[in-house]
Amino acid sequence: MVRFLWEKCWQRQWEADSLVSTALWDGNAAAYEIAKYFLTQSLPLGRASAYSVFKTHDDELIYAALKLGLSVRGPDGFADALSATGHSKHLLRLFRELRADYPDLEKEGLLALKEAVEEGKIRAAALLTWAGVDPLVEFPQDPYDTDDDDPYLSSVLDSVRLDDKTRDMLKALKIELTDEIWLRFLQTAGWLSPERLAEIWHWRKNPEEILLAHPEKAAEFTTSILKHLDGWCNEWEQKRRQAIQLKACEYFAHLGLPFLVTKEDYDIRSLRRSFSKVHEPQALARLFWVIYERGDEAQRERLKEIVRTPKMQSIVRQHDSFLLRDLGLGPKRSLSIKITKRDRPWHIEDCKVVCPFEKPSKVKEEKPVPQHHVPYYSPPPPEPPRRGYWNKYSHFHR
Repeated sequence: MVRFLWEKCWQRQWEADSLVSTALWDGNAAAYEIAKYFLTQSLPLGRASAYSVFKTHDDELIYAALKLGLSVRGPDGFADALSATGHSKHLLRLFRELRADYPDLEKEGLLALKEAVEEGKIRAAALLTWAGVDPLVEFPQDPYDTDDDDPYLSSVLDSVRLDDKTRDMLKALKIELTDEIWLRFLQTAGWLSPERLAEIWHWRKNPEEILLAHPEKAAEFTTSILKHLDGWCNEWEQKRRQAIQLKACEYFAHLGLPFLVTKEDYDIRSLRRSFSKVHEPQALARLFWVIYERGDEAQRERLKEIVRTPKMQSIVRQHDSFLLRDLGLGPKRSLSIKITKRDRPWHIEDCKVVCPFEKPSKVKEEKPVPQHHVPYYSPPPPEPPRRGYWNKYSHFHR
């Protein structure tokens, strides 16, 4: 009937242009056969997209549409077809076959992998990695935007969420946990999810040695933690986060990691703004003292630059006024006073350097009781105590 109407009847041009897309929109096997027939008659694709073509899983229809100039990119591109079909192996096979002839498929594969990682779909991420999508390739947020001269580049690895399935996602992406990748996740946990620091800290057997071997990465790590002490959560949650971050930074300062390394004046202002919102200024003053005691002359100069403002001096003066004297700040009269180590509120000799990150213990799941272990007879519940008349003459009613 379709062939008869096409050959014997007259159609307007706008009707002929939309026949293929209309047939694909119905979404059934008969409509797909009609769409293939129209493509053999050299009809244009019209509004047909890669999403509507690839989800048919019909190789003949797909190759015919690609031959007529079907674009695999766009809002209804190949990545959307992968997501709609549950990342079917049929489309993944076509991806491996056609990626060399259609370069835009590489970008669509990266977008599909990024979406799967953001949503925590481990199976989909494993399938796309098997198909050949590289999770370490850096690409702009909009890979088709040619107007941006200096786009921000990021990889799929930056989209991995910090949760209980992070290690499983990394295994699905076939990413080897090198020092660089471990430091990246450690830095992200430090400013974004401090409660995950202990878990990520124990991913490696020698975390202290790795941090000391990469001083530049360690400096970025400590600075990123201190710049995000204010957080963006409620007050109670913010106090808990700050306690974890300050305790961790004090341990890192005892190890001798570089602190307060900044690249611009904006970073210094960001650090001061973060320090001014600390709920426990005593812990912050103690951290400054450890940074001063364990750091070199360059680090002490950086600390002096941070504390030189009146707001920061007032915070430190309340808990360790001698630190201002050591930094050469404050009135001249206080600088001329001689003090001993015992006059200080804290003493470096009394500090016990203990790792604050306890290895998270695995919670054992309670196994269900087998059916043959469940007793067949269960005794009835005890009767409530009798009162009044029934309690006095209860022996007559038994």
